[in-house]
Amino acid sequence: MDLFAGPGGLDIAATIMGSKSIGVEWDDPTRATRAAAGLRTTVEKDVAALGPCDAQVVDANVLTGGPPCQSFSVAGKREGHKALDDVKRLAECLVGHEDLKSFEAAWKAVKGETDSMSDERTGFVLQPLRWIMEAKLKRGKAYDVVVLEQVPTVLPVWKLYAQLLRRIGYAADARVLHAEDFGVPQTRRRAVLIAQWDPENTGRRVHFPRATHQRYLKGAERLLPQQGHDVDTEDEQDGSLFATPRSAKNVDPWVSVQDALGARRPSDFVLVSNYGSGGDPKNRGRRTSVEPAATITGKFRRNRLFLLKENESGEKEVGEELDRLSFEEGGLLQSFPARYPWQSTDVAQQIGNAVPPRLSLHILSAALLREAPKAEWFTRLEEWKPQPRRIEKDTPAEGP
Repeated sequence: MDLFAGPGGLDIAATIMGSKSIGVEWDDPTRATRAAAGLRTTVEKDVAALGPCDAQVVDANVLTGGPPCQSFSVAGKREGHKALDDVKRLAECLVGHEDLKSFEAAWKAVKGETDSMSDERTGFVLQPLRWIMEAKLKRGKAYDVVVLEQVPTVLPVWKLYAQLLRRIGYAADARVLHAEDFGVPQTRRRAVLIAQWDPENTGRRVHFPRATHQRYLKGAERLLPQQGHDVDTEDEQDGSLFATPRSAKNVDPWVSVQDALGARRPSDFVLVSNYGSGGDPKNRGRRTSVEPAATITGKFRRNRLFLLKENESGEKEVGEELDRLSFEEGGLLQSFPARYPWQSTDVAQQIGNAVPPRLSLHILSAALLREAPKAEWFTRLEEWKPQPRRIEKDTPAEGP
């Protein structure tokens, strides 16, 4: 189950793995996309108005989420630091209660403070803790697995959450993962928390996905397909719901923009970021088509593309401007399938906010199975197309 649903990256991964998923989503355009993709979404849009005991989600045994991150994207500024400090302080108040009455009193006090904050999104980051505690104390059944993801600046919060969850019966940890390490054709970093219910062994190490692809570094040469190098391995006693660990394999070359876009584009071009550096347009970030794209944000359509041509000296030089990235291409660079049915308004923002499905497969496989995803799952992801969804009594179908 997705607590904060988004356009469906985690849902697609769960479906491909053979699991059911239902999401809670506030944004109407994103709900329209989810409906077109055949993804289940709760009737109630506000995650704060729902809880683990509600009929549509009461049977969920896995909790995943990516709370709104804008409050923490400015962590280099004073307001960003304050938001982080507030969440860490208030989180300490919510965990460790032995009875529902005590927890509800603590939540009432915390909610009163977050409701008075100028940016309500700070309070949303506390919602996963509420759901976790209510599942344990009110529903009477803790979630088997919890997975949370956010921008890298939230890693200190996830590290604190891991400490708190270990107090109440979870083995938990948090790390920053690089999307290109897992075959996503862009350099995107996300802070990920994985927690597994294991009251008898909360201090054990938690398994995180191991890199399958080359890490991108500016100026580094891309590996040849047969040139992979060994990934460091550890003997991790990290537990699993269903399986035993696999040995690590050699990494493949990073997946490039050209790999992802294929025949949609010429073989040699450059993407120029819409962001300047220090006010100088000449310093704008550039990635060639044989490199992964920079992070796909909600403003990716402002990026400019130029053909690269070889001059008489054999050097590459910038040629004519090409059409800007389409919504479909932005989705492909996020590792969404080509036929993903983006709907409604502000599609670029939906794409930029999404968790890459390919990265999601690695995270969920590590969290649930403690092993690498099956190769066939990635084939299913590439070939995925929307399927008509049977209307369920507890989850009415939604129109665009």
